[in-house]
Amino acid sequence: MLSVDRIDAFYGDSQILHGVSLTVGEKERVAVVGRNGAGKSTLFKSILNAGPRVRGRIAWEGKDLGAMPTFRRARLGLSLVPEDRRIFDHVTVLENIAMARYAARPGVELEAPEAVLARFPMLVPLKDRMGGRLSGGQQQMVAVARAIAGRPRLMLLDEPTEGLAPVIVEQLARDVNTVCRETGSGLLLSEQNLWFARQCTDRLFLIDTGRIVFDGLWQDLDDNPDLKRRYLAL
Repeated sequence: MLSVDRIDAFYGDSQILHGVSLTVGEKERVAVVGRNGAGKSTLFKSILNAGPRVRGRIAWEGKDLGAMPTFRRARLGLSLVPEDRRIFDHVTVLENIAMARYAARPGVELEAPEAVLARFPMLVPLKDRMGGRLSGGQQQMVAVARAIAGRPRLMLLDEPTEGLAPVIVEQLARDVNTVCRETGSGLLLSEQNLWFARQCTDRLFLIDTGRIVFDGLWQDLDDNPDLKRRYLAL
């Protein structure tokens, strides 16, 4: 479904990604893990053409996306939940979710915003609360709910657990798994929290200083503890 082939990414003259390649198949759940500053967010923004200058090939269903703008990539079925969530402070939870329907793929059958909200039990009693009056964990769940409201084929979650309490992280893992299973959406997850990433994905790419240094199953990573010491230990 998604193929990233040897991309370099730049902010100005600074190169952040160096020859990064990865693939995500239909309905597959894949993690990109690494330390803070390793290039995870830049990779996700590169896939959506949402900031960095990119050199290399990013393809969707075999078609090179080239210079396709962000909104057109969203209309193909790509949905990014950014690291800083970016929910709208001045409208309600339900209105935040409803807005995402405008980015849906043409012809796709959408659920009512209330049905999307029902997938996140912690949000149901907050449906009329303004986005700016939510906690960090509540905002993250709204951001995920908003992403799935457009029925994406691939959801990109960028550091969703950052700053969240453990109980919220556990609930978010359950919600993400349920959403992917029930909607058929694939998942590309950027995370430092290895527990959360394991709960939500089947395989991973390990990134360090803008380069992929390992890809495989979680068991493969467990079988090579040196990788954890070199690239994940703080």
